Amino acid sequence: MLFRVLGPLEVHGRDGEVHRLGHGKAATVLATLLLHPNAWVSGAELIDATWHEAAAPPASAEANLKTYVWRLRRLLPVLVSDDGEPRIESAPGRYRLRLAPGELDAHQAAGHAAAARSAVEAGELTTAVGAFEAALGLWRGQPFEGVAGADYEAARLVELRHQLREELAEAQLALGRTAEAVHTLKALTEDDPLREGPWASLVRALHALGRRAEALRAYDRARHVLAAELRVRPGRALTAAYREASGEPCAPRRELPRDPAHFTARSAELATIRRARGGVVLVDGLPGVGKTALAVHAAHGLAEEFPDGQFFVDLRAYRDVTGVLARLLRGIGTPGTGSSTEELAALWRSELAGRRVLLVLDHVESGDQIEPLLPSGDSSLTLVTTRHRDWHVDGAVRIGLRPLADRDAAAFFRAAAPDAFAREDVTASVVRRCGGIPAALRDVAAKLHTRPEWTPHALTRELRTGPCGVLSFGHRHALASAFAELPPALRGALSALGELPGEFELTTAARALGSTPEAVRPALEALVDVSLLDALPGERYAGHRLVRHYARCRTCAPGLGTPAVRVA
Repeated sequence: MLFRVLGPLEVHGRDGEVHRLGHGKAATVLATLLLHPNAWVSGAELIDATWHEAAAPPASAEANLKTYVWRLRRLLPVLVSDDGEPRIESAPGRYRLRLAPGELDAHQAAGHAAAARSAVEAGELTTAVGAFEAALGLWRGQPFEGVAGADYEAARLVELRHQLREELAEAQLALGRTAEAVHTLKALTEDDPLREGPWASLVRALHALGRRAEALRAYDRARHVLAAELRVRPGRALTAAYREASGEPCAPRRELPRDPAHFTARSAELATIRRARGGVVLVDGLPGVGKTALAVHAAHGLAEEFPDGQFFVDLRAYRDVTGVLARLLRGIGTPGTGSSTEELAALWRSELAGRRVLLVLDHVESGDQIEPLLPSGDSSLTLVTTRHRDWHVDGAVRIGLRPLADRDAAAFFRAAAPDAFAREDVTASVVRRCGGIPAALRDVAAKLHTRPEWTPHALTRELRTGPCGVLSFGHRHALASAFAELPPALRGALSALGELPGEFELTTAARALGSTPEAVRPALEALVDVSLLDALPGERYAGHRLVRHYARCRTCAPGLGTPAVRVA
């Protein structure tokens, strides 16, 4: 059974029969009950909805209401549930419509919309497009068409439809399905011409398809509508789309995140990046060591040398690079029209020829992942951050980022923490427990700003006795993400290695793991590849203090909800 409100009110029975309710008061009663499925609705509320246009309901309103409910039950035998009980239940002064999950098309649309948005977040754009189309396919016209008393819900559903169309068009554009996006955007701008964003997307999409004249006509129509209805001029997005279509130069993109506060030291690494000028620089290191901060800080310092745009892309937000390429192409004023990663990559490289662009690619997992994104030639600079050491890019400069030296770590903490905690003994204790990891130092400093009642003594006590010590301040989440990416066997091995001292020999690791050196060497090297161990000369290895501490926390508290050991 299905109740349909995304258009004229209809009820579809189990055998496929369709009951159209028309525009009468019985339809209003049913619509009002559908607005509150499985909830009791008072007779007074039903009367108000049914006679909402009258100055006052008739004296016979209550009796009439009972008649309308009786008619619904009589005219619509489908309103009997599987257990034989009436769908519309009555109690003194109130009524209720029993509705099972999935029996209302508006609920189905909301379910498809949620699935589509989840797919977008996961980078599964093809799946998202299908879910958006499934949701939109449920509309047959104006919600509750011709039925009085449901104006507010009808308006909400109209707005939902507009939002879904806009999000569908965005996904279609990201996939390079530009012609489909044009069809979606034309329908949206026709139904809701006061939304500026879809107009901007339509102008860009038409231009990308080579339909320049049509793109300019779309802009003119949008400009006239906005001026006539809202008395406003086109905003930045629509103006930029017009400039792209008309051939006027567009302002270059400036996408860099905020320059990290209290950035300290790293002069040698910054000099290496400055010397590179163009090409690719890879920055690797363990979680929290400051890879992203270094890349962003260096990018801000070099921004003026790359006037054609500065882009920042966190690769964790994308399932594949097709969406990244489409976004980057839009950023330089060239919406991608290719249907494959190869076509979009070729277009990206072609458009960058002769331009000076700075690209920061964050949280990269492999060279294959970013190969389509890398500009050809050396006029542009790409800064790449990664935990993975088991891959390289030909011709790239590589920086292995180490924890801050004690002196630099102390300066960083003093700059970030409240003045009351700048004492040398407090700073030294925090630096020792954080092991020079900027993210851990920053987390401790941030916590102090939220706990003004803490004294230096309270901080020292918390570091010494709190659950999991310094990891309780936040950095364990970064380590948890790194651990979660490991195969189970490597997670177990690293937990066992957490009991060893900072530096250890291969033979010591073999004894700890209950195996032979030859058998454990691949596991140790795999941990080196993801920056959770360091390899030293002479078949020796080293684990950072916080990594070892986190591994011991996992051993004592496998779920790591509240780790139960502390740093000595």
